[in-house]
Amino acid sequence: MRLLLKATLYYLILILIVFGIGGVMTFDIFQKQVQKETDRYLISRLWSLQNSIENGESPFSFISKNLSIKEVDGSTEETRFHFGDTLADHPDPRIQRLEPHRKLTVIRRISGDTYKIELFDVIVESDDIFKGVFESQTQLFVILGMVLLLSSFLISSWLFRPFNVTLQAIKGFRLNGSSDLKLGKTKTKEFAELNDLLTQMLHKSQVDYKTLKEFSENASHEMQTPLAVAKGKIELLMQSKHLDEEQLLLINSSYEAIDHLSKMGRSLGLLTKIENREFTDLQKINLSEKITNAIFDFHELLELKKIKITQVIEQNVMVTCDPVLLQILLTNFFQNAIRHNIANGTIHVSLAKTTLEISNTGLPLAAPAESMFKRFKKDNQSGETIGLGLAIVKKICDINKFEITYTYRNDQHTIKVDFAKKPTNIG
Repeated sequence: MRLLLKATLYYLILILIVFGIGGVMTFDIFQKQVQKETDRYLISRLWSLQNSIENGESPFSFISKNLSIKEVDGSTEETRFHFGDTLADHPDPRIQRLEPHRKLTVIRRISGDTYKIELFDVIVESDDIFKGVFESQTQLFVILGMVLLLSSFLISSWLFRPFNVTLQAIKGFRLNGSSDLKLGKTKTKEFAELNDLLTQMLHKSQVDYKTLKEFSENASHEMQTPLAVAKGKIELLMQSKHLDEEQLLLINSSYEAIDHLSKMGRSLGLLTKIENREFTDLQKINLSEKITNAIFDFHELLELKKIKITQVIEQNVMVTCDPVLLQILLTNFFQNAIRHNIANGTIHVSLAKTTLEISNTGLPLAAPAESMFKRFKKDNQSGETIGLGLAIVKKICDINKFEITYTYRNDQHTIKVDFAKKPTNIG
């Protein structure tokens, strides 16, 4: 949800609460004001009636549905105005029902006689007041909400334009790129400060990245040279005729350790390059042909290990990927399927329009399946490996937004790659 839309919704909720409280207050004010005006009207009628009687008119000639006059004992004292609510017949004789009325009761001495006077007047019902207030508040809220939503979208395109420009620039920025981050100019103080801070941070990150990259590449390159020299000298030493069995074992162990270190250095360098997105030559590649070629390349090794391979490959399945990364991906798949297989085992390759599955027989893993894509994670069968193959595979899939899953069922290790889905865990 967009920031401005989210803020607008919060404002609408607050406005709704304010309108609710305001509606209750408006209802109370209206009700009191109606009552006050009705009381004034009844007092006005009382003074008019009293003047008419004092001028000689008969008090009983005024008796009606909304006026009651009774003569009482002369010793009765006059009273102050007494107001109350009651039910009485509607003033219109055609409407035969009781209606809420406001009643004024008073005892007055007029021209020497004492009268009890009761005046009635129809009042606006609370339900009618509530309905009027509710309808007016609702209409006002709807109008205000529509204006607020419309204005927020119109204003956002102008007010947040510098922020959107900055966001797009950051999305297109790469640490391994040669160009600096270029952000648009803005007169808004907050956006200007944000752009300055981002420019400084990303410039420093770019410098640190290049420095670290150069160090890693130089260290990896310089490390491979002495390792190659050491391996060569150990190979020559292993050909010596004057070594006993114990010495050969020690030399062979040293050779394997150096070879392991060399492979690990190359794999870590490759993994770093993938993470830094240095493979950007995206092409549409015929995956069907690539898998067929990979099977052919591993044919001799499969025969040597007596592993039977079956395949169901749909023709002309295309994927978009860097060709180098795709080759590394397929190579790791087949190397793992062969390395972790059993004697006289099987490998099955299935390629559909959007999915690739490679299954192989093998013993169950000692480690949890979900941890096999982590760096340096190995099971008990893979002592000769460095534990980076599946980490490289996972990173290639994440970079290309392929979803990769691993399962072990019915003595079968199965790796499935879905080219149409986004990965659930990128990192």
